[in-house]
Amino acid sequence: MPNPLGGNTSNQIMMTILEQTISLQIPEAIDFRNHIRQKIDDYFTNHPVWPPVTMDELSKFSSVLMHENKWEQANLGFIMLCCGNAVWRRVVETVPFHRRILLLPQCLKNSHSCKADLDNIGLLCNDCGSCSIPEIVHEAENLGYVALVTEGTTITTRLIESGKVDAVIGVGCMDVLQKMFRSVSKFAVPGIGIPLLTCGCKDTRADLSLIRQELYRFQEDPSVRLLNLNHIRNQTASLFGEEQLHRLLAPERDETLKIVIDSLLAGGQRIRPFIATLTYEAFCREPDPAILSRLALSVECFHKASLIHDDIEDDDPKRYGKQTIHAQYGIPVAINAGDLLIGEGYRLIAESRLPPAIIGECIRVIASGHRAMTLGQGAELLATAGRKILSMPEILHIFENKTASAFRVALLLGGIIGDASPETLDRLGRFSHFTGIAYQIMDDLEDYKGQQGDIRFRKPSVMLAMLLENLPNQERAIVEQAFLAGDFSLIYHYLDTNKTNDHCAGLLKDHLDRAKENLENLENMGLKLALHEILGKIFDKYI
Repeated sequence: MPNPLGGNTSNQIMMTILEQTISLQIPEAIDFRNHIRQKIDDYFTNHPVWPPVTMDELSKFSSVLMHENKWEQANLGFIMLCCGNAVWRRVVETVPFHRRILLLPQCLKNSHSCKADLDNIGLLCNDCGSCSIPEIVHEAENLGYVALVTEGTTITTRLIESGKVDAVIGVGCMDVLQKMFRSVSKFAVPGIGIPLLTCGCKDTRADLSLIRQELYRFQEDPSVRLLNLNHIRNQTASLFGEEQLHRLLAPERDETLKIVIDSLLAGGQRIRPFIATLTYEAFCREPDPAILSRLALSVECFHKASLIHDDIEDDDPKRYGKQTIHAQYGIPVAINAGDLLIGEGYRLIAESRLPPAIIGECIRVIASGHRAMTLGQGAELLATAGRKILSMPEILHIFENKTASAFRVALLLGGIIGDASPETLDRLGRFSHFTGIAYQIMDDLEDYKGQQGDIRFRKPSVMLAMLLENLPNQERAIVEQAFLAGDFSLIYHYLDTNKTNDHCAGLLKDHLDRAKENLENLENMGLKLALHEILGKIFDKYI
């Protein structure tokens, strides 16, 4: 039986993943390629898997299929690609053509006769007809696709990260497609990869019938409704215009309300109202603009109140490049403004047109989050005042109360108002727990790398907690004495020699893995992929 792999084995592109060496060359015989694709499509029809999937998971699926079909190890890279396509296709085919992008490699051009110009994005085809590029591009554009002829993975990665498209169909060599899949997996952007039939980065060939097959796939599925994060982010930002705030808070005759509105307009990323808007839209087919505006503003009121109080407690003179309220008006006025924001947050929900049972559940979630955040802040303040190095359980409990609880409130409020099931709300609550703690660990890690964090100054640090946990009793006592004496050079020495950064990074990864686990069985596919995309963007360096 002839070898199904074509080409010179010595010229195969190789990669190492999961401690295996995987060939990135595709089978030469078209019948054998189609046989593999069909078997894989049949497998995932009978064993449905919803994306996203990791390279590790693809490797495991591929191993099962290779064993069942007695395929050779040399086909592993192509099999993994086909598995990834089979999993993602269920989502890609639900995306309207005008929200998809087709990426073609420049190496498809005829290098001897091509006279096309190049810009900073890619090749500007002038329809000379000497290669297959214009034929594919015109066909895709007539369907509504954006079609680009580009080189390498840089543009592809930027497009995927930008959130400007809902699905990607990429044609390229196996090496480029493998790199594209990493971005697709990290940012949970639906994607299909179509391998070139020949490599060499010059005068390559593609399977035009397979490209057309993927281009034309479209299947409506009411269970799959993707959420565009850029659109929701812009929509959330539009809720915080001055006119909107004046209408909801009516500050015309009250100076304290004017101070409050100035604080709401001052800036910030508005992450919490964005999250609340995201979950509300994920579960509600026809969002009510009046309810949405009250929901988003309520969440932001609670957040800005906590910032005002934090600024007082930390005596910070600036916030968003402007004077803090207590620096401008004095501490009593600032405390009162923060208290007013809390009251307004509750009022906006209580006076909404929601059913009483929903309002009651929202108030319960907000009050629970308010209590947790206050307890976490209190534990941090007392530890700072007592010059105490907290244990790992103590500091993770603070992270849960201060950071995870605020994230949970925003996520659950949108879900409750959107009528998510109790099981879904429970999953989102656990997701919030692990994500919030991971965020705070990352914050401490990044802060330490740049400025050696707050170890020298005031706030409890996960770095110190992790260091003490990994030291024997005698050295732990030395570090504690150094901390009290202000001998931070000795502490930094211990942190470096004990590789505390690596230990904390491992803890961060563990929490991210646990966060993802709680999304695995989330029935709302749009929200599932959106939350994966958010994780990919926030924790880009660690995923």
